[in-house]
Amino acid sequence: MATRDDQFLCCRVGREWYGLAVANVVEVLHFVALHDVPVASPHVLGLMTLRDVVMPVIDLRILFAVDQPSYGLDTPIIATTTEQGPVGVVVDDVDDVQTAIDVSKQATRESPFIWGTARTGERLLMLLDVSRLRESAHA
Repeated sequence: MATRDDQFLCCRVGREWYGLAVANVVEVLHFVALHDVPVASPHVLGLMTLRDVVMPVIDLRILFAVDQPSYGLDTPIIATTTEQGPVGVVVDDVDDVQTAIDVSKQATRESPFIWGTARTGERLLMLLDVSRLRESAHA
């Protein structure tokens, strides 16, 4: 029987697929107007408000140096929550929630934003550490 601990929202950045633990996902929404944050890192697009909660919005495509991102009304933002607070994450595409067959909790030195990998029936997911993503909004 599947539990929330082995379920991940699949999202694509460039050609790669990533997973966000379902327990951290609040909502998936389409691109919204953002408030500018002066002198922010280039991957911090601004601030948004969701249900009276203000959160930074970061673009994983910029953070992961994947091509030049374009923005449209259908660009997805995944609102997430962490112990440090909420963060919105912009990606290229959001697929669905999948149950992991095999989760490897092995962080990599190459990317501080990945805490492990998961294999699903269809693909290999790199598992995103939303706490580290949240911290990157304040770096």
